[in-house]
Amino acid sequence: MKRSAVVIFILLVSSLLGGCGGPPPSGNENSAIAVKVEQVAKADLKTAFHTSGLIEASTEATIAPKVSGRVTVVNVKMGDRVTKGQVLFQIEAKEARNQLTQSEAGLGIAKAGYDSAVQALKDAQANYDRYQTLYKNGVVSENDLEQATTALVNAKLGLKQAEQQLDQAEAALSTAQENVNDYSVTAPIGGLVSTIEVETGEMVSSQTDAATIVNIDTVKVKASIPESVINTIQTGTKVPVVLESLNKTVEGTVTAISPKANSATMGYPAEVTVANPSGTIKPGMSAQINLFTGIVQDVIVVPVDAVIEKDGQHIAYIVENDKAKEVSLQVGVSSETKTEITEGLTVGQSLVIEGNRLLSDGQLVRVVEEQAGAAE
Repeated sequence: MKRSAVVIFILLVSSLLGGCGGPPPSGNENSAIAVKVEQVAKADLKTAFHTSGLIEASTEATIAPKVSGRVTVVNVKMGDRVTKGQVLFQIEAKEARNQLTQSEAGLGIAKAGYDSAVQALKDAQANYDRYQTLYKNGVVSENDLEQATTALVNAKLGLKQAEQQLDQAEAALSTAQENVNDYSVTAPIGGLVSTIEVETGEMVSSQTDAATIVNIDTVKVKASIPESVINTIQTGTKVPVVLESLNKTVEGTVTAISPKANSATMGYPAEVTVANPSGTIKPGMSAQINLFTGIVQDVIVVPVDAVIEKDGQHIAYIVENDKAKEVSLQVGVSSETKTEITEGLTVGQSLVIEGNRLLSDGQLVRVVEEQAGAAE
């Protein structure tokens, strides 16, 4: 009797455990792919041309000394900010300074000669005036007046010569001063020192690229624009510039467009300028430019990820009767996120927008989310 009770208990437990599981899932439910769909709809599509390039400094200057000599001091290092006219490094200028001293002395002599000539002319003019009065009064002879006249003429010539000598001395001093200045190599622009290739004690010449300065308060991106869109953009146009390395998008301005295509690329060179007050955008960084080129109105628009390229053709999947149906597409223009479909889809169809990469034609699907279509 006790053994029978145990058997009955085991049977009851087995029955209860078996009843809790329910029927096993069908094979069809296991094979269904979860997808998100969007209702195909029409909308206006903003079109854009995307191109990439490298960031360049707005201004860059390579500095070479005008004279040869030995470097006596270097005042800057790579990365320093400098102003226009600031001395970057100094070259030994002993001979040039000696020449400057001689030129200063020459100018002093010329000035003294000029002052003497001015005084001589004043004296000759006064003497002439006096002799002319005396001659009129019959006190002196005509010969005396002629001698006074000759002295006046010679004094005027002497002053003219002194003026020329003074001009020559001033020019010589200016040249000597400029020559001395050439031994102080200065920054032709304000900006940042990107390279400094000289050291104290090193010999340099006019063939030496000694330093490079870049101005990156603004930077620029050069692009090549195809003829199909060149007439849709103009200088002054604001464009987004994507900097992937900085993970941000900044606003740029089209500042230059060439009227002639490049013979090698057949594109029209253009420049986009970007403000860079913080200096975080560095020359050499890659950038993508997105140029707005127009609006296509009232067309079928789908997400770009809904379109798959397969064997050189464009396809997508729609959902019909819980199954994926492959459709061939003809695509038109595209924006960054949307694509125009010119053939292959009709308004109202359920287009697979997520999970489509896992599908094949006829694949059983399970819609987990449905969205309204064509929203920008």
